[in-house]
Amino acid sequence: MTVRVADYVASYLHALGVRTCYSLSGTGSIHLDQAFTQQPGLVSICARHETAAALMATGAAKLTGSLGVALVTSGPGAVNALAGLVDAYADGVPVLVVSGQVETRHMDDGARSFGVQGFGVVNSARSMTKYSAVVERAADIKVHLDEAVRHALEGRPGPVWLDIPLDVQAAAIDPDTLQSALPATGEPRGAGARQTARQLMTMLRSAERPLIVAGQGIRQADAVKPFRELVERLGVPVVTSRLGTDLLPYDSPYCFGQGGIRGRLYPGLIMGRSDLVISLGSSLSTAFVGEDADAFDPEATVVAVDIDPSQLTKKGVRVDFPVCMDVGQLVEALQAEAASAVVPGTHQEWLADCTRLKEAHPTVGESRPGAPINSYRFIDRLEAQTGPDHVFVVDTGSAYYVTGQTLEFTASQREITSAAFLNMGAAVPMAVGAAFAQPDAQVLVIVGDGAIELNIQELATISQYGLDIKVFVLNNGGYASIRESAAALCEGPELPEPETLDFRAVATAFRLPYRTLTRVDTLDGDIAAVLAEPGPALVEVICDPDQQLLRPLRADGGVRAHDGASVVRLAPERELNHA
Repeated sequence: MTVRVADYVASYLHALGVRTCYSLSGTGSIHLDQAFTQQPGLVSICARHETAAALMATGAAKLTGSLGVALVTSGPGAVNALAGLVDAYADGVPVLVVSGQVETRHMDDGARSFGVQGFGVVNSARSMTKYSAVVERAADIKVHLDEAVRHALEGRPGPVWLDIPLDVQAAAIDPDTLQSALPATGEPRGAGARQTARQLMTMLRSAERPLIVAGQGIRQADAVKPFRELVERLGVPVVTSRLGTDLLPYDSPYCFGQGGIRGRLYPGLIMGRSDLVISLGSSLSTAFVGEDADAFDPEATVVAVDIDPSQLTKKGVRVDFPVCMDVGQLVEALQAEAASAVVPGTHQEWLADCTRLKEAHPTVGESRPGAPINSYRFIDRLEAQTGPDHVFVVDTGSAYYVTGQTLEFTASQREITSAAFLNMGAAVPMAVGAAFAQPDAQVLVIVGDGAIELNIQELATISQYGLDIKVFVLNNGGYASIRESAAALCEGPELPEPETLDFRAVATAFRLPYRTLTRVDTLDGDIAAVLAEPGPALVEVICDPDQQLLRPLRADGGVRAHDGASVVRLAPERELNHA
């Protein structure tokens, strides 16, 4: 029995467990569009822009760890998807983009464009994918699908791309005769885990001030539960990367929040005083270690464990003991070693020191009623109204700073954000993906009044599908974080900014319920009323345009300047807790 290649692709992905595809149809992908729509059990969600479609697939994959799928047309549609896909590449997210292409007879690698809306997008995609290919022969479709899915999910996850010409989409194939990809070869990345665990336990026993840095590699390895159990056993303080902030509840006695130049006020003090740093699944990015890579004591021993070897040799980042290994297998080996090698309470004095720093530097100070609203205060009161299964989706800019320094996740809450790439405007489409991936959750978007404009069209997608997404727009009169950058790094007049939108009119245009929050003293009741209503809403939060972002402390008594590199000495009378 023969089937179209397009139908085979849809059924293949459905058999893998893919239940939702994010797409924007076009002539170049017309057979694929039809096949995905007609595949039983596979829902095709219509985005308003191909960049947003890729970000929706990314948001879904970030939340679940499963393969996210986007389907786009040829030429401009495929190129638009590249802008959304780069976020998945930077953050290590398994996303498959399937693009349509003109017929093979019109394709010409030497031409800038070919056919009608034909473009060699795979040549561009190769720099931001783990696997990308043009399916030139119908008989090769299963090989390419096998390879793409394996690369997306194996090792450090990442995006992949398949470009399928129109005539190949429509070609008839016999699924029983298709060849499969050859099995992967190479040594498993868990080899030597037990020996490495013994070495790390020896280091921990001799260290006076050990620290664990927890990154998203722990979640990617499906090791969240054993990691939490290991931390309880070791009794060692943990500082997280941005993508690791929801690995531990903030009220855990071992959790000391997000570190780095956009992190909480005090983790830099802990990082700078530690004599042993064990990084598990964190890339130790510039945003975490600082532009001068000076976050850790020069005398400290730094151990980095990552399945991606490129993360262990990054320019400017000192790693004394690089370990290229699956974090999940190492965590399991550490559990086994810790059962007999560590006495609980070994580092109790150091843990108590860290706890005192945590208690001495809360992000939010005493309440200040009135208007406009301090954004730190708003995030604090929003979180107070949330439950265990809420999903926070955060955009870049000041919203990114404020949430990273304020949110205190419970054991089952999640955060989705663009961490490595800081993709402005990504939150609204990623929230759509998160809502479809976890339909029982209420999704809370935190986005600035400037950032929301970059993908504002997807408010229509939220409205059309009646998704339980509450979009909170922090209106501080434009690009507040960029204004701070300009003031810190440049001289001269302020940069031009777009005029702030009328969000009441925006809500009306997209058929969304609208509410505005203006006062601190009514925040709890106002937020509770918003969250109690089912379905979508656009909520404008009138924030102080002159509010400054908090700068993390350094171990040497200063705070990091806006660029993360320079040291700014702290005046004795300055009030840190001014949120």
